[in-house]
Amino acid sequence: MEKIQEYRFTATNPVIESMHREADKVQDFMNQASNLQDPASLTYRLADMDVYFARLTDMYIQAKAMKENAQNSFLIENEDRLNKMTATASTRLINAHLSEYKSLYDRLDSMCHLCEHLSRTLVTQISYIKQQMNTHV
Repeated sequence: MEKIQEYRFTATNPVIESMHREADKVQDFMNQASNLQDPASLTYRLADMDVYFARLTDMYIQAKAMKENAQNSFLIENEDRLNKMTATASTRLINAHLSEYKSLYDRLDSMCHLCEHLSRTLVTQISYIKQQMNTHV
């Protein structure tokens, strides 16, 4: 089977770059396999997942604010220029300017949803294993 090449996000804005690096670490954690037969191991993983989820949520809120601030600043600074353009052209220019912000925001949004899903899956696995252990006792 062919190994999938990893993609790491990069940005010119140092704050965005730093947030991508932190998101890479969280992504690496979420990609790790867990011992599906050991409820204690799954419980520790769930606790770690909750910490990562909290951090992702904080980063997501920060990324949203950064994106909105960048958009507002760009609109104010370029109001005359944008008014002379067609709606399609101005939208493309705005999107090009905000691409790094939007990329981070969208990534963190997806990661928050994934982290929430993985947490629920871990809770289900823990419950199932405990139920099986009680049934066999």
